[in-house]
Amino acid sequence: MVITSTTRPIRQTDLQEVRDHCAYLIRFADQPSARPFVSALLTIPHGSALAGVLVAVPDLCDEIEGLREALTAIRLDHHNLTAAVRATLAAHREGEDDPLYYVRDELSAQRGEIP
Repeated sequence: MVITSTTRPIRQTDLQEVRDHCAYLIRFADQPSARPFVSALLTIPHGSALAGVLVAVPDLCDEIEGLREALTAIRLDHHNLTAAVRATLAAHREGEDDPLYYVRDELSAQRGEIP
């Protein structure tokens, strides 16, 4: 086995936990006992910005999930192309008639074409 990458795994924040904390804070702010605290918070400088951030968190979590899915797909395509290039180089070394077949096949697969 040949190691093709030296990058460390990316630590990913648990987005469901973030959503849960955000929902808790929104529910807390809606409680009668919290109203004085919320009123005081909104009157301090940048207090309304904090409220805006709370409202934006779920949408940001959705966007992050979409970006993670796209990145996963891109990484898979990259790894498959790397494997195809290695197969092409090995086929060339072994004298196969059409060593570029592996790259053409992978590119066709990534475009959704029938090879």
